[in-house]
Amino acid sequence: ADCLIGARRILDAAAMPGQPVFEAVAAEAIASYIAEHNEFRSFTVVLSGDSGFYSGAKKLLPLLKQQNARVTVLPGLSSLSVLCARMGISYEDVKTVSLHGRTGNIAASVRRYPLCFALVGGENGVRELCEALVRAGLGSVRVTVGERLSYPDERISTGIAAKMAEGRYASLSAVLIENPGAKKVCPIGLPDESFQRGKGEDGLIPMTKSEVRAVALSRLAMTRDAICWDIGAGTGSVSVEMALLAEEGRVYAVEKKADAFALLQENIKKFGAFNITAVEGSAPAALEALPAPTHVFIGGSSGRLKDIIGAALEKNPHARIVATAIALETVAELSSCMKEFSFTHKEAVCIQAARSRKAGPYHLMTGANPVYIFTFQKEARAE
Repeated sequence: ADCLIGARRILDAAAMPGQPVFEAVAAEAIASYIAEHNEFRSFTVVLSGDSGFYSGAKKLLPLLKQQNARVTVLPGLSSLSVLCARMGISYEDVKTVSLHGRTGNIAASVRRYPLCFALVGGENGVRELCEALVRAGLGSVRVTVGERLSYPDERISTGIAAKMAEGRYASLSAVLIENPGAKKVCPIGLPDESFQRGKGEDGLIPMTKSEVRAVALSRLAMTRDAICWDIGAGTGSVSVEMALLAEEGRVYAVEKKADAFALLQENIKKFGAFNITAVEGSAPAALEALPAPTHVFIGGSSGRLKDIIGAALEKNPHARIVATAIALETVAELSSCMKEFSFTHKEAVCIQAARSRKAGPYHLMTGANPVYIFTFQKEARAE
């Protein structure tokens, strides 16, 4: 190579004596340097890690193609491949996650997949991962840490997450997590008794019941990377299920009452749903600082339904919105919203569930209040 480009650590390891080098990590800076320095005929960009797994190559390659550069990618050792080889296991069933310079819900992945591989960064990356597992009640899962894989001072260590959280590890580390008790199916409509309940000033803190929650979530049509708002989160039952479904996304649970907000935080901790951000405040004011949502659930609005829907659509005109109503006044307001906003998809359903209860030697059905579920969306036109 006429010129070598990369991070300082990589340049120190790879550059020949006297070889021209340029220290850069950002794809834009690398592409600009190549475009501006015609005195060099050939460049080599040296990147650490797997060339196809959260690599800087993903952003860099399209920029180089725009310059009509002739590019060859020479992959090096993958840390996933190396760590699994050291352990003598196959990796076609491994769930891969990157926590290197990123946030993620590692607990949700470990709950769902028997084998999870995670890239971590920084001196405390491994410890923070293990601590997150402990907080989520997964302290007994088996964690294997590969430090400085393929280097002469490589080290492999294994133990349960609770014990591994006490250790110190190199910043260049990869982790494999084994959870034989993982459940691959993500249920919709968790049992009501799964959630912590509590009383506030107005009585029992509201919770969207299992049957209604299941229908509402089906209407939301969640994606794994969804950015969700849960307005009037209450107990947090919908927020938690949103977070379990959107394991690569984020949920913003908005609640204005202090007692309900505290209970919401308890349920986040209980389920290890750390991709939920609890937001204390009233909508729509509390929504101003939130990122644009792809999915919105409105369980409580305090009479500000139109303003809340308007705030969501201002952030994302194509957000999918689901709202529930029990009071006829709320039904009337949602019906008005159905006409007022230019939705291309609008639907209202009314469901009424009944649950069995024991009465002597018999079982009788006890009906719950009918609940109206409205779904709104302005779908994007295909180009």
